Amino acid sequence: MSIVRKGVVVTGEYSGWKIVVVGDHDGDTGGYYLYLKKSDTEGFDYWFEHEAELQAQLFDFEVEWIAY
Repeated sequence: MSIVRKGVVVTGEYSGWKIVVVGDHDGDTGGYYLYLKKSDTEGFDYWFEHEAELQAQLFDFEVEWIAY
């Protein structure tokens, strides 16, 4: 798996949470994982088969993307 993008949610319910998008094209599932993390004990993950589904979910978040 490879990291596609990293950032921080800047508004709304998840403001301040870290967000990571990971591509799994060469893995077992394919598609994309979206990780939201507030702390080491609180976070969520989502899986999307297609990029369009991922983009639809990202539309709900205002994210400050971090160059790495």
